[in-house]
Amino acid sequence: MGKAEEFLDNACACLRMGKFNQAIKEYQAAISADPNNAIAHKSLANLYYRKTMLDESIVEYRKAVELNPQYSDAHYELGISLYRRGLLEEGIKSFLEALKINPSFHIARYWLGLSYYYIGRLKEAIDAFKVTIANEPNVAIAYYHLGIAYMREGKWKEAIVQFEEFLKKTPMSAAASYQLGVCYYNIGDVDNAVKNFSRAVEIDPSDERSRENLDAIEELRSKFF
Repeated sequence: MGKAEEFLDNACACLRMGKFNQAIKEYQAAISADPNNAIAHKSLANLYYRKTMLDESIVEYRKAVELNPQYSDAHYELGISLYRRGLLEEGIKSFLEALKINPSFHIARYWLGLSYYYIGRLKEAIDAFKVTIANEPNVAIAYYHLGIAYMREGKWKEAIVQFEEFLKKTPMSAAASYQLGVCYYNIGDVDNAVKNFSRAVEIDPSDERSRENLDAIEELRSKFF
């Protein structure tokens, strides 16, 4: 076993014991012993990310992909750090690179869709979420964000389909119930709007948005019906 591998093993042992600061030192020692060890750089980056040291994680992920351009996991995780840092355009490049290396990396595609959504590229976001769902139907959160993207385009019926599917997989989501209520209200289905706002409040009694919408609907009904 080489010296770098020994330090990497020590780092893993530290992680199992919850000694994160010592693990960082072991990873740094591994890199000192072998500066071209992409795994050591990525492992250190993972730990920096875990400790919310995003800038440090980005430096190490970038070094990992520089040393091994085919390291799809490192490209993906670099994308996550960049996303969390608010560097969405750069994150998109990393997710695309991960997918270029591994087209079946559908969780990377989900994050790509999320990044597109937040920079306003809705068509690309919708396409990314749809491909994710088609290939990984158990990634429930993709249904939710596809619904949100459809809402932003005013496609209420399409959004309803996605939120209904999400709630089949994650029935205790007050957020999805609220969004579904908004969608039903916007197509004039007040009964289903009330049903979903009520469910949101049952799940989360502190959900003021749903409670306010229920009160507003009740006030309208008292005036006109």
